[in-house]
Amino acid sequence: MISGINFQEYLKLNLQNEYYNNGTDFQEIDPLSINPDYLTDFSIYEKHRYKDHQYEFRCLLFDSSSIPKERLIELLRFRKKVYIHKEQVINYHQYLKDNLAYILNHKEIDISKKTDTLISLSTEVVKECFESIFTMTGDTRKFLEKIQRLISQAVEFISDINSLSGIANLIGHDYDTHIHSIKVGWLMATFINANKDLFTVEKDAGFHDLLVQAAVSGLLHDIGKIKIPQNILNKKGKLDNLEYIIIQSHTAYSASLLFDTGISKNAMQAILYHHENEDGSGYPSGLANERIPLMAKICHIADVFDALTSKRHYKESKSAYDALKIMTGNNPYLDTLKKFEKEVAENVKVSVTAIVRDDYDIKLRRLREKEMVEEEAIKRVEARMKLRDQGMAHCFSKDLLRRFIQTINQSKSFELSDLL
Repeated sequence: MISGINFQEYLKLNLQNEYYNNGTDFQEIDPLSINPDYLTDFSIYEKHRYKDHQYEFRCLLFDSSSIPKERLIELLRFRKKVYIHKEQVINYHQYLKDNLAYILNHKEIDISKKTDTLISLSTEVVKECFESIFTMTGDTRKFLEKIQRLISQAVEFISDINSLSGIANLIGHDYDTHIHSIKVGWLMATFINANKDLFTVEKDAGFHDLLVQAAVSGLLHDIGKIKIPQNILNKKGKLDNLEYIIIQSHTAYSASLLFDTGISKNAMQAILYHHENEDGSGYPSGLANERIPLMAKICHIADVFDALTSKRHYKESKSAYDALKIMTGNNPYLDTLKKFEKEVAENVKVSVTAIVRDDYDIKLRRLREKEMVEEEAIKRVEARMKLRDQGMAHCFSKDLLRRFIQTINQSKSFELSDLL
């Protein structure tokens, strides 16, 4: 047994040396994920076919202190799979949190397994943070510290170009707010690590802290959406103008929720301003060009890239190439798009001329006028959505977007050379 407890304590857990069942009481784990220098309270079993649909699960060790570390490493290395009992899944889960850096930086563990572990643990922490703030049952500062601890362990991995194959494997999946946030933080850390010349940080420790700040801002950039009504957030169709305005308030909500947590200035700026456009047409403040903080510009690019490559209720996902083609494209209908966006900001109901057969029936005329206004509003919402996909170059810094493409193009999982 790999454990910090002795045999007598082991027996008190009601765990046995051998089990015979169909395997539903056990969870498979990767032997390479076990850190011999950090043994904790869970036991490891090997699996053997017994008869029919039954298996024998046999405990490998009763006491880890009875075997040299080298022998333990050898014992684990030559097994493709080992198992833990369901009663100790919680113990193993805590082990993963404490040893995330060991797992993510292990050269022999497959990138897909690393990605699954990172997404699973990060999703749990982010969900817990979001739900706690929504119900006002927790301390936001404590949850921020949890997220920072997790990111500190993961930052070496997520800032490495080679880890982008993990992001590539997630492209095209259904949109999930928590996983979206994790991917945005991941992309930001990778980008910043590959473009150090954009930042003036004198010491390595300072740059490491900057990477953590970037990833944290990505994980929390949409936390304000917990204040948005669920019927708007989960709407299957396109948002109308009023709903779109309500959604835009999430950046200010995010900033207010994190105001007293001690979050860094860089992270706070990224969270508050990640929807500002380079030409000043964004929100919440209509900032443009150099007035938009650098971290916010990077967050904006990562946010839109992941949103476009994720599947939503109302749209299919785009490939990385097609998403970036839209992001780099000059919109030929930009003036019309800005006109529609201005109507949204002012919540304008476009006036129409009602043409009805019976001009003498005032009630009928008014009813038809209302219908026509609503029809026109729906048409303009649909037109606005289509116009956006004609090109978004006005939203981003050309230099940063070019650098973003160059960065992810370094990963073998992407081929974006035609866009450069």
